[in-house]
Amino acid sequence: MNMPQTNLDSIAEMTTFTRPISLCNQIIVLDGISGTGKTMVSPLLSSFDRVQNARFEYMFEYLCIATSKHKLSADAAVSLLNLLADIKCYDGMISREVNFRPTDLSSVFNSSRSFKYLQQLFMADGASVSGRLEKENPSLLLVTHQLLGCMQPAIDAFGDRLRVVEMVRHPLYLLDHWDSHIATFGANPRDFTLWLNHNSQPVPWFAEGWESDYIQAPSFDKVIYTISSLMKHVFKCYQREGETSSVTFVPFEHFVLSPAPYLQRMEQVLGSSATFSTQRVLKSQKVPRPSINAGPQKKIYKRYALRNYNKDITDAQDYERLFAAAKKKSSGAAFCELEKIARSYEDTFGLWF
Repeated sequence: MNMPQTNLDSIAEMTTFTRPISLCNQIIVLDGISGTGKTMVSPLLSSFDRVQNARFEYMFEYLCIATSKHKLSADAAVSLLNLLADIKCYDGMISREVNFRPTDLSSVFNSSRSFKYLQQLFMADGASVSGRLEKENPSLLLVTHQLLGCMQPAIDAFGDRLRVVEMVRHPLYLLDHWDSHIATFGANPRDFTLWLNHNSQPVPWFAEGWESDYIQAPSFDKVIYTISSLMKHVFKCYQREGETSSVTFVPFEHFVLSPAPYLQRMEQVLGSSATFSTQRVLKSQKVPRPSINAGPQKKIYKRYALRNYNKDITDAQDYERLFAAAKKKSSGAAFCELEKIARSYEDTFGLWF
């Protein structure tokens, strides 16, 4: 039966999605601009009591971005986000869609509970999971990319069940990482970022409002302006919320040099506690470190322009060297923008040397 379009529009206006019940009592979102250290902190959080293994859940990002760009209704977003959280929490309890790829940083084999996830493969599903959920009260841990400016749909969906751990890092130390892959945005089918259509040219969603400048900018300038655009959301949220809300800011530099205050803060905010495995994860990540650059030299990090650690160069000298290198690679206007966001970062989170 074909219904008139006007009737379909009226039905759509009356239809409201809802999900007033939930399986998952806490959702932790580990967010941060790419290159800020999420792959270092995700196994750390996964080692906390009751926290499930971290998931890179792109659909969570897509729903938040689409809703923030007014492409999805608020009631649909709330319902879908709650459904997604419950499905992923349930799946985690029976090791369904859990990452067993050994070389991935998010693999359960990089988790302190790898044996548990292997055991769960043979456990019953269905009603028996409900009892385990009630007993274990797991926290779902999702890892996202530069989502802070689009986090409102998740806040609306989860309310006080949501905790956000926001990784931040000085913009100087994000430049090489972003320069290594920025050419893929809007051009490579293996880039899974949402793209926007600007005059028949695809651009990443975070270039909204400055699409033409993004397209026209030289590669290194594009990196600077992208980082600047994304960090403005970080500064705005920090100034508005500070450390009193459910958003916990973790500056990479201070964390790797002295992690204890941040671990205590995360324990308090998450209502969970570090375990014996937490210390093993810290050791594997070389935290605390004598220098911010003295971290693990993993292949995947080198793919994104990680430099070899030189113990003869101090953090202060490295800072000056990176500024000089950026000045040579960028235009005058872009370098001024870099200096501006660097000062904002230092005013907000402080220097580490």
